[in-house]
Parts: sequence; structure tokens; C-alpha cells
Amino acid sequence: MILEALALATAGQDLPEQVAAGAMEAIMTGAATSAQIGSLLTALSMKGESPVEVAAFAAVMRAHAVPVQIQGEGRLVDTCGTGGDRAGTFNISTAAALVAAGAGVRVVKHGNRSASGRCGSADVLEELGVNLAMTPAQERATLEQAGIVFLFAQAHHPAMKHVAAARKELGIRTVFNILGPLTNPAGADSQLLGVPEPALLNLIPPVLQALGVGHAMVVCGGGLDEISTATATEVVEVKGAEILRYTLTPEQFGMPVRDLAELQGGDARTSAAIIRGILDSETGPYREITLLNAAAAIYLGGRAGDLAEGVRLAAGSIDSGAAAAALKTLVSVSRGEA
Repeated sequence: MILEALALATAGQDLPEQVAAGAMEAIMTGAATSAQIGSLLTALSMKGESPVEVAAFAAVMRAHAVPVQIQGEGRLVDTCGTGGDRAGTFNISTAAALVAAGAGVRVVKHGNRSASGRCGSADVLEELGVNLAMTPAQERATLEQAGIVFLFAQAHHPAMKHVAAARKELGIRTVFNILGPLTNPAGADSQLLGVPEPALLNLIPPVLQALGVGHAMVVCGGGLDEISTATATEVVEVKGAEILRYTLTPEQFGMPVRDLAELQGGDARTSAAIIRGILDSETGPYREITLLNAAAAIYLGGRAGDLAEGVRLAAGSIDSGAAAAALKTLVSVSRGEA
């Protein structure tokens, strides 16, 4: 199947679902060579990946992931973006996840170490004290007690070892750069998914629909893969079969427009200090952008009727100490201390 996929992709043709799934199965099981993988990824990148292809790839990746079976009722929200915006901001989606958890949202944050920046979600959470080496049973217990769990991509996608060499040798963005947020091991049914390129606002929503995600917001903040306070943010909201498009600005929520330089992060220690400051109710640009992104997660989690209410709940999560408590419990339970 990998050869059929190669023939179609190099001819500039989109792969049918069955061919795309068969090619990814060959990749995930080690049946495809590095040369075949690299050639296919390059050809797909040159022609532009289709929603059918990406959905098929994501479904196969999910099937090969180490799953986390979550019990109980209520939505599961992920705040994982694609990364790759190279904006140098602090870990906004991680801070937002903690604030949303403090507001009562069940957060199953999927993420990894940094690939293109100085600090990924795994890096900053490890610096904050979270144990990344949990079993699925420990992850399930952590979510139950803390309201949030971090699902370390490296631990849940062992089949990715077959792709590592080809991706490293290629050194270009490929479809795998957007598959991470689409392959949550807990099967999150609601997502805040940031993308750095406006073109992905058209690609990702039908993929989410095909994968059965019930409610999602795909956001692009002027090249930032977050809801931005530095510029307007384009949003494509997926609600079942419905797709809505609109623009958000910080002024809509009574916030000033910030310079991107005011949102910069750094290494893991620097970003962890920023997040601790946010959770300690420090005011300023870090808090503002966290409030907006946490508001979206709270809205997607069904705790707020709209983003304005989400902002109020996010502020309450921080100022009441609930967000800080969520982090404290996440750390202690993940380390087997509670």
C-alpha cells in the first residue's frame, strides 16, 4: 500500500482513505523503509495534505497509541496546539489547561517536549514537578483527583519510533507536525487546537469532524497557535456537523492589545516561573492571554455559555486559588504522593 500511496502522491493526486490508512499502517508497523516514508511525506507536503488523508493517518495513529480509558461522565478537553509558530511565547496552552481544570473542566492535555521552541509542555510541566512517567492507570487516577492529567506523547505513541529517522533527516514540516493534537490517547471529545498558519483553519475542522470530536475551536492568532492578545484571532468552531467562522480581538473582552514581546517565555525554568506567577494572581499580559485561552477551554468543556463567561470563570479559578490547587494536586498525585 505504501508504494501505491507513493505513486499517487508523487503524481499530485490525493490518496483515497483506504490507501492513506494502509500507508500509515505500514509506517506505524515498521513495514515501510525510511526512504519510502521520507518520499511520501515530501510528496504529500508538496501537493498539500487533504482532510481525508489526515483523518485516515490520525485514525491509524490512534489505533497504535497506548490508550487511557477514562471513566465517568462529562467532556474531556485537550488544549494541544500544533506548535511550530516560532513566536517564543511562554507555554500558554499549558497555563490555560491548569486554569480550566481549576474551573471544573476535565482536562486531558496531550503534549511533548519542544521540537522547534525552547520549552514544550512536557518540559515546563516537568519543571513544575509533574511526573511524566506515569502508567495509564496512574494517569486515570490523576485525572480523577486533580481534574487534569498530562499525557506525554512519547509514552503513548511508541510506533512513532519508525518515523523518527526519516523526519529528522528531512528537516521540513510534514503531516506529522499536525497529527499530534489529533491523536489524544484519551480520545478527548472537545479541543482547543491552535495552528500557526491560516491554511490549516480549512484543513483541520473536517478532520476533527471525521474523528468524532464533538466540539472544538481551531484558532490562529496572526501566526500564533493560540488565541492572541497581540492581534486578532481567526477562529473556526466545530459543533458536531456545524462549522462557524469568526474573529476574536482582545478588545472584545476589555483587554489591551499587547506587543508579542510582552508574551515571551524562555527555557523551562523561565516558563515555569511565569506560570507560577499567573496562578499566584499576578496581573499583566501573561494573565490576560491565559484568561482568553482558558475561557475557550472552559466554554468547550461546557462550563460556560460563551467566552465572556469563560473569562470570568477563568479569573475566578486563578483568584480563588483553584488553579494553583489543580497544579499542586497534579504534581502530588502524578508522583504517587497522594
